[in-house]
Amino acid sequence: MPSTPSTANLLRDLRRREGRSLRSAAADIGVAPSQLSRLERGQRGMGPEISDKLASYYGVPADVISIARGEVPADVVEIILSNPEAITELRRRYGPASSASGE
Repeated sequence: MPSTPSTANLLRDLRRREGRSLRSAAADIGVAPSQLSRLERGQRGMGPEISDKLASYYGVPADVISIARGEVPADVVEIILSNPEAITELRRRYGPASSASGE
């Protein structure tokens, strides 16, 4: 299954932030450059092993990539189900409108 546009954009942005070429990042991660390219273009999905390798390489929590893939960690789901008001609070504090208002 292909990855979502947000996953593809995240991966490309993380690599560019590190100033790495596609080939050098792929070699460091242990995947073929063509595989990383397809991930960054949203043409290929990834399993947990690749997801974990990418998170480790780019220095981000594995949950960041999982969430970009549309997978919400089970503990986060439980928190939200137990505290539905948290969704509104998160949007208020961290959503696009909050940065525009200077919060």
